[in-house]
Amino acid sequence: MLIEQVTSKVFWVEGSHNGFALVVEGDEVTMVDSGFPNDRDLVDASVAEVGRALADIQAVVLTHGHADHKGSAERLRRDHDAVVHCHTDEAALVRGEIEQRISLLELRRAWRPKIFRFAFNAIRSGGLRPAPVEDVSTFNDGETLDVPGRPVSVFTPGHTQGHSSLHLPDEGVLITGDALITVDLWDPDRLGPQLIRRQFNFDHDQAKRSLARLADVDADVLIPGHGKPWRGRPSNAVQQALEA
Repeated sequence: MLIEQVTSKVFWVEGSHNGFALVVEGDEVTMVDSGFPNDRDLVDASVAEVGRALADIQAVVLTHGHADHKGSAERLRRDHDAVVHCHTDEAALVRGEIEQRISLLELRRAWRPKIFRFAFNAIRSGGLRPAPVEDVSTFNDGETLDVPGRPVSVFTPGHTQGHSSLHLPDEGVLITGDALITVDLWDPDRLGPQLIRRQFNFDHDQAKRSLARLADVDADVLIPGHGKPWRGRPSNAVQQALEA
């Protein structure tokens, strides 16, 4: 397990080709995203590593509803009374009422060994059977969530229809989910700020336009949904992503 303390209150945890964040404020915790379904032990160990218990998780805030981000959300809601939050436009995906993910046909069209490794890992990690979240609390663009860390939502649709990044103004941290990542899922040697590949986006052109929302955020550290944290101004990260 790799955990990086990004600020005094914010920790990044590396999962199965993904990552999530813990925001610790006193005895309470907000988890932003929650890994794949089979990352359960990693999720539990990471909370213990920062000196907290699962019962201390007050909120799970989802950037979006894909399996590699909502993996432990329903379990934490059901078993530990955590409230699961997502953007209003993402609620149907989080609840499992609709699907927006890369198709097997698109995987076949792009097939090569590195993609096989990605697909194998996603399946092994439970990516085909995410638990729908039965009860979600929704928020809208620009809203400050009343949860530990008080993140501010930054609506960044494109990867999914209701994708939302989260800004932690007091910590100078921007959690970008899959709106902006720092490693190519199909080519792990390709590092740095970048858009996720077109095949993974619900609306790739919209995802590109949403980068403008990130460029205006006042932060010094970006925590992506895939890849390690990146230190620098969001505007510089967006410029690199558009040039990649």
